[in-house]
Amino acid sequence: MLKNKKEIFWINKTSAIFVAKSYDTMRRFLLLLFFPLLVGHLLGGQWGSEARRLSKKVTFPVIETPAIFTGTIDDRHYLVFVEYSDSQHVRGHYMSLEEPVADTLPFQLEARKRNARLYYNGEKETFRPRIYSMDEQQAEGYARLSLFGTAFFRFLVHEVPPVFQDMENKRYQDSLFAVEEMDDIVYANALGYWSELGDETAVTNKIFQMGEAIYEKDLDLHLDVFMPQNDTLKKRPLVMLVHGGAFYFGSKDDVSITQWCRHLSSMGYVAASIDYRIGFLPTKASIGRAGYRAVQDAHAAMRFLVSHQEEYGIDTSMIFVGGASAGAITALNLAFMTNETRPEYTHSGFLRPDLGDIDTCGNAIRADFRVKGVVDMWGAMPDTTFLHGKNIPIIAFHGDADDIVPYGYDYPFGIAGPLKTLLVEPMFGSSCIVDRAIKLGYKARLVTFGGLRHSPHVEPGTKALNDNFYFIRKMIPDFFYEIIMPEKLEIIEENACYSVSPEPLSASWQVEGGVILSSINNMVKVAWIKNAPQRSITASVTMPYGVGFNVIKDIP
Repeated sequence: MLKNKKEIFWINKTSAIFVAKSYDTMRRFLLLLFFPLLVGHLLGGQWGSEARRLSKKVTFPVIETPAIFTGTIDDRHYLVFVEYSDSQHVRGHYMSLEEPVADTLPFQLEARKRNARLYYNGEKETFRPRIYSMDEQQAEGYARLSLFGTAFFRFLVHEVPPVFQDMENKRYQDSLFAVEEMDDIVYANALGYWSELGDETAVTNKIFQMGEAIYEKDLDLHLDVFMPQNDTLKKRPLVMLVHGGAFYFGSKDDVSITQWCRHLSSMGYVAASIDYRIGFLPTKASIGRAGYRAVQDAHAAMRFLVSHQEEYGIDTSMIFVGGASAGAITALNLAFMTNETRPEYTHSGFLRPDLGDIDTCGNAIRADFRVKGVVDMWGAMPDTTFLHGKNIPIIAFHGDADDIVPYGYDYPFGIAGPLKTLLVEPMFGSSCIVDRAIKLGYKARLVTFGGLRHSPHVEPGTKALNDNFYFIRKMIPDFFYEIIMPEKLEIIEENACYSVSPEPLSASWQVEGGVILSSINNMVKVAWIKNAPQRSITASVTMPYGVGFNVIKDIP
């Protein structure tokens, strides 16, 4: 049964409103949709305050296709697609927006002398338009319908959403950049014995020169910085790696450390390899104090890097440290040791001066920082209670047959036999560290190399890098990435509105089998086409630290 009621039709490219008297909502929606487009070309945009009749012959303005219109009639929402347009015809499809998913149905509009005729759903209707006013933003008037009386209208065209931008970049996951290296940068000056000493092949000669560890001298301490070339990101996470060598030998030029640094830099990190003070006499106190000097120097190096964050493009909110053997011990102590927990042998005693606080040696720089993750490669700690109150993620790699640095709780330098108890205190190896961290609720993972001894990343004897080296090279950035991107991105939906969680810095949207009706910041409203062969929505987002990521959601 036909009804006579007032109806409102709203179309949006900037939105359109029709107020009308009619009987069939969808029929009048299609009748009214193209009136302003028609009148705009016929009257050239010059309108009086009173209604005017159109010229005797109706012609349509040619619409650039495809074009989309959205709107409401009597609080019912619709979407119209114009697919073909000339001066005599307009063809396309329309769909209801009352449900999240709806079919599209065809329509055609023809010019018929002073009238226009609409064909849709097997029916046809004839109407005669009038106009009140029109400008670039709106059209307003009424139409005389052949069967249903008079309809008043006002509308604008649906705004095309921004062009989709694919921002996925695989940063911190793949090697993307060439690497720029800056070598031998002085970060501190301190009293010590020496700060670099080849590798194990040079140890024998140095042992016989242990007298050099009696008298300290002024030492400049150096670091190398590795940066991604031509990177447009201004601030990047920092990774500082520390070489091993029993606090007696080694240098920042260690092959493994520098290769890991280059690889991380190629993925988008700023990386640094540092020298630090090494050397000691064969006593417990001297060896322990050598380890503490390394922590002081690592702290000085980190303060230096933080203070030069603009020069090196460092984001100081995402700092990682790591190391191998003595370097891992140093990295762990840098992250977890405090001035309150520093060992007793670092204070003044018989014939030994106080070594000072952790954060006041080497340079006068005062810079706060917080470590966000630690890489422990066959390292240890003097006390796992250091972990308490510092929820810092840890990944550890260790051979369970290590006889230099214990895998569990034991004395280092097991190869020294009974002498080890005279030279060093027992330490907690990686298995103990990770076990305690997990019990404290920290994010921690232990990778055990079964049956392997110290430095499982190189072949015994030749020191050639083996498969374990490349396995570790893959695992380290995976560990960092989980900290940089702690939550899995997903597209969530509520009332046909879609957003990404957690919220990105920016988002670009694309749909298949639907139309984006509106877009505001991190949210879009979508109309889905039921008879589309496939429906999906893609968000390409930029997250903190320059991560670009694509998220896809299939729509049933």
